[in-house]
This record gives sequence, structure tokens and C-alpha cells, in this order.
Amino acid sequence: GTKYYISGAGDPRCKIMITMVQTNPDGPPHRRQSQILVPIDAPGLTIDHPMHVFGNDDAPHGHMHLTFDDCRVPYDNILLGEGRGFEISQLRLGPGRIHHCMRSI
Repeated sequence: GTKYYISGAGDPRCKIMITMVQTNPDGPPHRRQSQILVPIDAPGLTIDHPMHVFGNDDAPHGHMHLTFDDCRVPYDNILLGEGRGFEISQLRLGPGRIHHCMRSI
């Protein structure tokens, strides 16, 4: 598969990524995705090229286009368990939404 606009993947300090992937396409909508730790040097992972954001190319540290070709990682790399990717995202995004609403008052 492919992922686009992956921030920080080109930074030489980046050694591992948190990647949201579909692990159960037939599951309930909010339980289809998992978040997985993927080492930047995992076999089958290719950093294809930098992407342009608002007309700017932030290479080599900006947003990247990635390709996963039979990229395998240990099952233990799944964060909080299979199917909890959406939950993890909401735990992170929810407080940010409240923060931005409070700033507007």
C-alpha cells in the first residue's frame, strides 16, 4: 500500500513511525484500523519522494510519499491492540479540539 503526506519521515532523526493501517476491513467502522510501530528501515518500506505542501517542498525533512511492499513487523508493534487505531486517534485529537475551542472564546 501507499501513504501520502507523512510528516517527519524524511528527517534523519526519525527511526520509527506510528502508522495507521486497516487490519480488519470487515469489522465495525470504528474498529477497522490499528496503529502500528514501523521502523523506518523495515524491509519492504520505501520512502519514495518528498511531497509538496502548499507549493513548498520541505525536503529532506518534510512530508513524504511512502510505499509498503510486503512490509512486516512483529505483532507486538500494534499499539493498545488490534482495532484500536481510531480510538487512539480520538484520544489525541479530542483534547486538541477542546483547546482550540477555548482559544476562540
